[in-house]
Amino acid sequence: MRHEGIEMAIERVPTRIVSLAPSNTEILFALGLGDNVVGVTSYCNYPEEAGKKEIINGFATLDPEKIIALKPDLILAFGTLQQSVVAQLQERGQTVSWFYPHTITQIYESFEKIGELTGSSVAAQRLRKEVEEKVEAVRARVRNILPQESPTVFRVMRLDPLGTIGGDAFQTGIYHLAGGKNVFADNGQDYFELEFETLLELDPDIIVIAGEDEEKAKARITNRQEWAGLTAVKKDRIAVISAQLICRPGSRLAQTVEQLVKQFHPE
Repeated sequence: MRHEGIEMAIERVPTRIVSLAPSNTEILFALGLGDNVVGVTSYCNYPEEAGKKEIINGFATLDPEKIIALKPDLILAFGTLQQSVVAQLQERGQTVSWFYPHTITQIYESFEKIGELTGSSVAAQRLRKEVEEKVEAVRARVRNILPQESPTVFRVMRLDPLGTIGGDAFQTGIYHLAGGKNVFADNGQDYFELEFETLLELDPDIIVIAGEDEEKAKARITNRQEWAGLTAVKKDRIAVISAQLICRPGSRLAQTVEQLVKQFHPE
């Protein structure tokens, strides 16, 4: 896992934590640290209590001054979009820890790292064990599917221009757990853009798109005439899953895998 920030034992347990990503927020609450969270982004809406915290703007529109005004003793950041803000905060003497997991194992490791930073190592180990066991219980349903029988999956990240994920994205691991295979798993990138003709040539079995309204999410694809030739569209194998699950490498991992198993293997 790519992690930057604190690499030493903390001297005291943080009591004023600012979380700059929904996944970090969910992990903090799962560790029982909700009362220590003083600031979150506008996207941090789970659990319900998280939405009652001070909002410090969106995920990619962070204001360092707003964050510093909360007088945090620990800031948890996430992803490449926040690297410039992380640098600004560190220059101002703030304690920042940055996370960007690319694999399932690294997601589990982020539980433990956050546990170390917050003096909650025992709770973090317990959380990891609990989530791992839930994931394995779901995975057992598709464990006997041979690799050659796994449906190929294309993840729509953007439509204009067309963007998707490669083997360096944590979602690739999630599809594997759900008995599917990212059609671009051999591509070493995290996110990249591609020509539609490339997608036509690969013709994946399933298309995954994030959305909260299944009908509207599917329409974003089916309303495009050029997509009609894809097998996944012809057979209505468009899997819609909430962005609040598929885009968050956090404590609800098992729930994400379970939803995809149901859509990848409805039989």
